[in-house]
Amino acid sequence: MASYSFIVVYWLWTVASGMLMPVSKENNLTPTIDKLVQLPRHRFLVNASAEVCIVTTNVSTLSESHPNLMATLISQHPVKFASEKPVKYKIKPRYANVVLLDATGWDKFPVQLFSKRFSDNPCHFIDARFIVLAMRSCVLRDRPAIVKFFDDQGIVNYVIVPMLTSVSDSVDNITLYTENRFSKEEIYVPLSDLDSLHRLFPNKLTNLHGYHIRVGVLRNDFPYVHIFMNPEVCLGILNIMFRDIGLQVLNLTYTLFQQKDDRYDADVYYDIFFEREHFQHELAFRDMGGMCISCPENYNRYFLPHLLKPFSVGSWILLGGIFVVCSLLKLFFPTIFRTHSIQQALFGVVGNEYNQAFAARAILFALSWLSFFFSRTYCAKILALMSLGIFYKRPATIEDFMQSFYMLAVHKELLVRFNLDDFKSKMIPQDEFEQLRREFGVALHLHHCSLQRCGEALLLTSPFHQSYYHTLFAIKEMVVPIPHRLQFATNSPIVTVMNRYLGLFYERGLWTHYFKGHLRILDAVPQPQNAYAQVVFNFHDLMSVWMLVTGGLTLGIILFLVELLSKKRS
Repeated sequence: MASYSFIVVYWLWTVASGMLMPVSKENNLTPTIDKLVQLPRHRFLVNASAEVCIVTTNVSTLSESHPNLMATLISQHPVKFASEKPVKYKIKPRYANVVLLDATGWDKFPVQLFSKRFSDNPCHFIDARFIVLAMRSCVLRDRPAIVKFFDDQGIVNYVIVPMLTSVSDSVDNITLYTENRFSKEEIYVPLSDLDSLHRLFPNKLTNLHGYHIRVGVLRNDFPYVHIFMNPEVCLGILNIMFRDIGLQVLNLTYTLFQQKDDRYDADVYYDIFFEREHFQHELAFRDMGGMCISCPENYNRYFLPHLLKPFSVGSWILLGGIFVVCSLLKLFFPTIFRTHSIQQALFGVVGNEYNQAFAARAILFALSWLSFFFSRTYCAKILALMSLGIFYKRPATIEDFMQSFYMLAVHKELLVRFNLDDFKSKMIPQDEFEQLRREFGVALHLHHCSLQRCGEALLLTSPFHQSYYHTLFAIKEMVVPIPHRLQFATNSPIVTVMNRYLGLFYERGLWTHYFKGHLRILDAVPQPQNAYAQVVFNFHDLMSVWMLVTGGLTLGIILFLVELLSKKRS
């Protein structure tokens, strides 16, 4: 009887152990997963309200082996399930910062399946925290493939959880695993050690251990990118930014190169944009760039209007009134004004001025003073016209440009890319543009205005670049504003940390410091080796003198011929 009772008790204990063992396993896995979800994202921000995206497959055994896990996550966190088919959203989808990747039921990790799911219909941020549930046999066999999959996807925060395959397995033998793709450090934490789970998600982006990226640029864009004669050398603020942030802070190496073919395989591109449905990964600079107008300097100083009309309308009215008054005085008072006062004051007509009446001498003195004032003012204006550039008609704004005589030569590519309808009246027709381009080539821009990137236009028109001769000028007002931006590769692991440090680069004033330093180069005027090598006046500067001499001689010859003809007739 005693032996029979022992057998019954042993059988009941065996049944109870078999029933309780899955519960014990469940109770150990669910708290671990929930603890991983709630781990702080960094030292000062608790991730208590994490949004969880569950990615599962048709062969999943998670609901059978751990039915309470889903219910626990749904009750404590916002949860959504990723769709297997591509979904077209009318608005931007909401991504999750924690992903539960269910690979249970697979003997081999389904790399292609998950790659297609992440490409067609991702539900996560690139810096999301991934919790991978996979069979223990799959983890032991395909762990390198799983690590490579996350490296290819640009995901650095992940933990691999080997799932129990039978009730006889002990949770004490389960070890969670992650790896730092930059330092190749392997991290193991026992499943039951809840206090050490934070070691699975360290900040892996503080030290990139020489991780190398390639930065592609398309063309010169001062002061951001400046390519010298050697296309392998790219300087500018972009190079300084990657040097200060990459080399000195993140231990990141980089190479800047000029994109010249259709093979776009760089890690980062500057001002080269690719439209993507997911993972745009754009970082916009806070200062705006765009297209500006650069024009050749016009050396035509328009001497003739200044020579023929040197005074204002009021001055001409004053001179005309004085002439009329002097003529009337000569007409009504011939005894007092024996000579014409205007002729005597302006042309020095011979006469006995000291024998004239006091009134005549007073008026003659006033007229002589007035003649001196106007003649010296006229000469001063002509000298200023010869020596100063103030009379150049250089438009400073777009409104001034629209009212000027300058014409705009625009390439077909720019007409297609930008909306320039407001400038149609100032554009050269395309057939004439093609004819001028065949005739002048690149020198076409020395005859007509053109559209260029604002930085390049300011650099080409600066005294430093033109070597003592200012042949071009730029209108600083933008015609078409274009934001400057960086676009990282789809699966770039460093986009989030670069976004953070680029913001700090601006907020600490480093960007403004370097930007103003580069702009000061535009104001630097190089000193010629021989200060006396330049002449004060050139031939075109003395054009007014030649016009006065030629006009005076021509007028004198005409008057001389008229006088000869009049004497012959008499």
